[in-house]
Amino acid sequence: MKKKLFYTAIFLFCGAFFFSSCEDMLNVESNRVEYEFDEWTANDSVFSVLGILKSVQEVGDRQVLLNELRADLITLSDAKAVVDVQEISRSVFNLESNPYLDVKDYYAIINNCNIYLARVDTSLSKNNVKLMMPEYVAVKSVRAWTYLQLAINYNNVPYFTEPILTHSAAENVMKQPMLSREEIMDKLIAEILPYENPSIYTMPAWDTDGKVLKFGYNNTEVETKKLFVPIRMLLGEMYLWKGDYRNAALCFYDQIAGSGTNNTAPKLRDNANSVYFSNDKGTNINDNFSKLFAAGNFSTNANEYLAMIPYANNTLYGTTSGLADVFSPQNDKGGAQVFASPGILSLAKQQMYRFVEGEVENPTKIVYGTSFEYPGDLRVKVTTYSQIGEDDAKTEFNNIIGKFNFEKAQGFGLNSTYVPKIPTTFIVLQRTSHAYLRFAEALIGMERMGYDGAMELAMTVLKSGVKRNYSLMLDPEYNERVMTHNGDTVWKYTFSPETGEKLDSVPSMEKYLASYADSIGFNFSYTEFSSNKGIHARGTGDADHNPYYGLTKDCMARYYGYMQTIQGVDTIIFPNPEQVDFAYADSVTYVTDLIIDELALELAWEGTRFGDLVRFAKATGDYDVLAKRIAGREFANDVTYRAADFKYDASLYNFMLNEANWYLPLPAGVVAPVSPDEVPGGTLPEDEETPGNETEETPGNESEETPAE
Repeated sequence: MKKKLFYTAIFLFCGAFFFSSCEDMLNVESNRVEYEFDEWTANDSVFSVLGILKSVQEVGDRQVLLNELRADLITLSDAKAVVDVQEISRSVFNLESNPYLDVKDYYAIINNCNIYLARVDTSLSKNNVKLMMPEYVAVKSVRAWTYLQLAINYNNVPYFTEPILTHSAAENVMKQPMLSREEIMDKLIAEILPYENPSIYTMPAWDTDGKVLKFGYNNTEVETKKLFVPIRMLLGEMYLWKGDYRNAALCFYDQIAGSGTNNTAPKLRDNANSVYFSNDKGTNINDNFSKLFAAGNFSTNANEYLAMIPYANNTLYGTTSGLADVFSPQNDKGGAQVFASPGILSLAKQQMYRFVEGEVENPTKIVYGTSFEYPGDLRVKVTTYSQIGEDDAKTEFNNIIGKFNFEKAQGFGLNSTYVPKIPTTFIVLQRTSHAYLRFAEALIGMERMGYDGAMELAMTVLKSGVKRNYSLMLDPEYNERVMTHNGDTVWKYTFSPETGEKLDSVPSMEKYLASYADSIGFNFSYTEFSSNKGIHARGTGDADHNPYYGLTKDCMARYYGYMQTIQGVDTIIFPNPEQVDFAYADSVTYVTDLIIDELALELAWEGTRFGDLVRFAKATGDYDVLAKRIAGREFANDVTYRAADFKYDASLYNFMLNEANWYLPLPAGVVAPVSPDEVPGGTLPEDEETPGNETEETPGNESEETPAE
């Protein structure tokens, strides 16, 4: 027998995270017994997966920081930001000393998943129910999510699906060519696509009511399935990265509409998880938006969350998050290392809130017909706050970010003074808003592919909300644009394919539809969607009837800085809006920009921003999408970055125009083996190579990769 090895610089932190410390994470107690792998019980499988989730906790903070510090929504505190935070924000990467750049934690998750998937017996059944299958699918989700983050952050990374148990196996992996982001996406899609339907392949439910034991602030309960990213959301995002917008749109539609299940995503109803003025004076606020991030309100808003990482209150009870130390330390007035950037603050200020309940004389409001408008999107206002410092000058610190340790909803909002008393107890990986906004992103991508009406539907997601049937079509013959609503066709313009002349009448619908090479339909006629609101309404009131937000010439002119609305009066800036000729391509660019803006307003600081900017820059081939936004983060601009007088850091702009600077450097030796002694639950072979013929492709000696639907 060859000597068993223990490793300290261990890529896995492993055995302790893989199969033990379950109670650290979710306060679970277990008298664990050693089993051979082929004798695993359902309980062993549960505790194994909990160990994997323990390792996911180790990368939660850095996922947020790596995406947000490098993007456009954060500015640093000159006095408080530590060196590690400064380096990431400035794209200065010290691989030796910066803990946020340690990639081994990601591969620890992956190797733990590989070990589990290679050893679990999915054929184990009781009453014709495969006991291990929910955990099997959940671990597939964890591994896919982890590889996705690596591909986004590093672009080219080692990829392997076999357990790494020896030095020689680790060396073999490192000798293999790294895979590109697109190659990894192809492999991941093939890997998880068979498990896409949640009605057939459910996520784990480890208690009678589907809840795990309590975590974090106020002993909060969370549904087990929310500890794993839904397969459809993972697939949809991978399709976005690949530019397969049709399949991406179908994935996000299925997630929203709950296709194949009885569960639909929460609707964006009026006042549901929104923030709005309670009167026409624009003073009192009803704040249901910051409740999404307040630990004390978690239970009442749990339906909004699709996936999350829970943390303990303190180290006595398990793994803790350090995000509050960066964003808003407890009981430390003015102690934040980062603040909301002038870029996101000015973007929020550019939006117009619309209040529509009656008309009352008030000189502070902007009057438009029988409604009132106020500058500013309220979502940014209620998730930031101010503090009065304890220095002699009583310095006021504004725009502190509160999404990571609100004890309760601010309610009073509007940068009110707040001192957090709790740590970060959960990080949201995905929520309903991700599904809607990714759906809009997929639609505008379909528009670029030639699907008629996709741009208008994307605008509907943002402005008025999806609440009817939509058919989008790819037309190879007729040069026309069309979208149908509940079967009623809306023609944009029609030209003869033979002469190019404009037609007074359109071809018959039968002939028209017969000419299409492809079509796709989205049915939002369900009762649940009858009151759906556009996602922009979450912070701007009545977005559906807002004259400043829409796919119109005036809105485009205002957005691009050609005119401004002052006290309800359109004022020409330059040139005359009547002389501005917006082409079809300009409309596509405009809606794309609105989606990117909405991603910032709705999902600010939640850990996806830099990746979002990279994806849009690559999709459009316009690197300004990323470079100018990031270069302008320290400046308060009155209009979009496409305006002529947009202010930005030219040096940072030129740096960000180079795609090579978008990706993190990959340290050498990121893959290391795990000692067989550190894998409870069974004795692994001591051979230097990966275990025999049993792989994760055929768990339990049966094929799970092509399940019968």
